[in-house]
Amino acid sequence: MNADSQDTDKTTPCPICTTPSQAIGPIIHHHPPTVAGVEIDLGDTVFTMRRCPNCALQYKDPPIPVEALVACYTKASSDHWEHDPSPRKRRFDDLARCITTNASGKRILDVGCANGALLHYLHQTLHQTDPKWEYFGLEPGQAAAQTATDRGVTILGALFDDLDPNNPEHQFDVILAIDVLEHLVDPKAFMQQAARHLALNGIFVALTGDTDAWGWKLQGSRYWYCNLPEHLVFYRKPTIEHLAKQLDLELIDYQRISHMRSKPSRIIRDLVRNMIWGICWRARGFGIPPLRRSLDTNPPPGWLPHRDHMLFVLRSPH
Repeated sequence: MNADSQDTDKTTPCPICTTPSQAIGPIIHHHPPTVAGVEIDLGDTVFTMRRCPNCALQYKDPPIPVEALVACYTKASSDHWEHDPSPRKRRFDDLARCITTNASGKRILDVGCANGALLHYLHQTLHQTDPKWEYFGLEPGQAAAQTATDRGVTILGALFDDLDPNNPEHQFDVILAIDVLEHLVDPKAFMQQAARHLALNGIFVALTGDTDAWGWKLQGSRYWYCNLPEHLVFYRKPTIEHLAKQLDLELIDYQRISHMRSKPSRIIRDLVRNMIWGICWRARGFGIPPLRRSLDTNPPPGWLPHRDHMLFVLRSPH
């Protein structure tokens, strides 16, 4: 049996399709590790990035227990989330266009709505043309949920588990999952819950990382997006297509975008820094021991302007 076969046999099965996967490299978290600004104890656990050969999902192994993550979100200060982010910088306008272009009804649920900034923007924007839109949220962070409530968002609970799929009031024409899918220990179960809460012809709109981005391929498992402890699973278009087929949903829109719009100076700065880091890492520090040690123990720079995210829309059957 070769080394690759031995590694495959020992892997944690893919959380979407249970196919055995293979290790593609180590994951280095920042120290001390924090989730939503709250320090989390990861002990001496060694984390590895794995890739599923069937559905193309990449995931962190072992997964960080969801209870530990939710505990951090619950304790997080509302100050952790920018109270009034720039709608253009955060691409709220793109999300509004996705909704108005594809939605057939007026009930919106934002899963992980944080302080309600996105829903507040949508209310201000969509209300100008149609006051019938309704805005609901799910948010585990108590302080953030209170801020969202103060903004007029109806908070229905912390998680999908707080909703009843048989209750007509818990059926929605639009379900948003913005910067959520990467946080899931069980993405298939989450998507099954989302599908159960979609009204007929409802849409599921999500923004998450895209492992097909060239910068991700350059830096592999060390990519900045993997360094956050709460980021557990990572997708590419075939993964979404696989999930859509399993759930009888239709992928009606997919586009590669950056997480946020940035100034040209920031785009150039982050490009140069990450290109240098990636080349040095691929070259194993050019044989220079101090550089090699630094690359092995420290994560690369952040790269928010890079087009390393996907914005996609799934539609439920008519």
